[in-house]
Amino acid sequence: MSRATVRAAVAAYFAPPVVTGLNKVFSAAPKRIEGTWFRYGQPGGTWSGAVGVINIISESEERIAIGGETSGKKWVHYTVEMQLFQHSVRTHSEDAMTDFDALVDGFKDALRAGRRLDDYPVIFEAGERELVGEYGEPKVLADGATEIWGAVRFEVSEVLTA
Repeated sequence: MSRATVRAAVAAYFAPPVVTGLNKVFSAAPKRIEGTWFRYGQPGGTWSGAVGVINIISESEERIAIGGETSGKKWVHYTVEMQLFQHSVRTHSEDAMTDFDALVDGFKDALRAGRRLDDYPVIFEAGERELVGEYGEPKVLADGATEIWGAVRFEVSEVLTA
């Protein structure tokens, strides 16, 4: 497996409509996020919508079984972060935060439900050793919309024969 394989597995697993409110997942940071992506595929009048951006923060590996030249095992750990960007036209930022809370909870629920990202044996486990959230303060824009940022960091691992 490789970084590209991990990135593709995370993107495929969280592709909409897996998490309510997450309407577009980018496999890496795009140069620009168009406003239409926040509510992509949603009916008109949808108050809040989000996009996700996958970032691989770090990786490490450890030997877990000794074998011959080609029969040992290594455990490779990738720290993956899904950045969540929400745009809301709710009248009150508190209501936008309620939508954001539901988005984050839905994301974590989906991760807990698919501990192998539906991609075993490529993905050995996901979200088991680490699940950390980091969240920003809501920002009210000049037009009255509210933007909220957060990130959920989790481990994705594989076991290699090496």
